[in-house]
Amino acid sequence: MNFLLKIFFFFFLFISAPSFAQDKSADTKTEKKNDVESSRAKRKKAKAEWKEKRKQDHAQQKAIRDHEKQLQTKAVRKRMRKDRRRANRTNQNKKQFFLIRLFKPKPRTGAW
Repeated sequence: MNFLLKIFFFFFLFISAPSFAQDKSADTKTEKKNDVESSRAKRKKAKAEWKEKRKQDHAQQKAIRDHEKQLQTKAVRKRMRKDRRRANRTNQNKKQFFLIRLFKPKPRTGAW
């Protein structure tokens, strides 16, 4: 019985070993090279598509800004620019120009 087990063991060992072996052929190298080239081409194509989409998005945003700008009068644009500058100054915790502060009418509090 023990002898039969040894024979079966060696039989399966020698029969199954070649099935796990890897074939070394020139085809695998060319396949790898083709895979690398195709992945490079895919990345290049994807990057080109991304750039084109980005370019279209920027153009669309610019068209929207121009259209909104055309809807406003010159006085509105001037007021918005002034308000934006004032808001930036306030957000940066900067005071107004000292001459403006000096000659600005003082608030009336009712005392004296």
